[in-house]
Amino acid sequence: MKRITTLLILCISIFVSNAQEIEFTADRPGASTGPAVVGKNVIQWEQGVQYDGDGGRGQFTFSNTLFRYGLFKGVELRLSGDGFIYNDSEKWRPAFSGLTIGTKIACFEGKDAIPAVSLLANLALPKTGSEGFVVERLAPSVYLLFENPVNDWLSIGYNVGAEWDGATTTPSAFVALCLGFSINERLGCFAESYNNFARYGNFYGLDFGFNYMVSERVQLDLAANIDARNPIECWSVSAGFAWQINNPKK
Repeated sequence: MKRITTLLILCISIFVSNAQEIEFTADRPGASTGPAVVGKNVIQWEQGVQYDGDGGRGQFTFSNTLFRYGLFKGVELRLSGDGFIYNDSEKWRPAFSGLTIGTKIACFEGKDAIPAVSLLANLALPKTGSEGFVVERLAPSVYLLFENPVNDWLSIGYNVGAEWDGATTTPSAFVALCLGFSINERLGCFAESYNNFARYGNFYGLDFGFNYMVSERVQLDLAANIDARNPIECWSVSAGFAWQINNPKK
């Protein structure tokens, strides 16, 4: 934890002055996260609905509910939580994963071959979820987010991070690589690989999908995901939106 604290202090004190205010940015769809931060005083709501194959049982997730608020230039606050409707082999039951608070801090806007860099830190709050989904202790997660624009239509994003589950002191490692393609001014697509490495087992996922800008402040998306080791039973499809509720600059 000392190393994580030191990294956070360095990012804030050394780089935050280089942060660039962004007109619109969305952290969905997909498992990876881009380094862009919402502008100061901007309020943004990101919401999705997902269906998981879940080994044939099925599960609906009102997934990745995320509220973002631009606290300062280059610094945002985040509040998120997932609701579920899952099949326990007897009937469909509702559940809630619990609340997570966090922040994203823009560290460097990128230049030439040097990527844009941000720090993302989250904290899952204990005893805010449904039975069976409750985090017993504070569960932090910390990520470094990178992105390199290659040209006008291609960008490469990559994440590395550590995630604690609130039950053990040993974190799992998270690694993601995302290729983003701009088809035109409104339509984009992506393909990504993301992996979790934990002592109880590893996960290898693949994502792909599309995003469409309906207006300057609303984006719609469609995406699909598979477990690379068991794609027949472990898959999901999702749809969602990102809505910049206000824009104080205009």
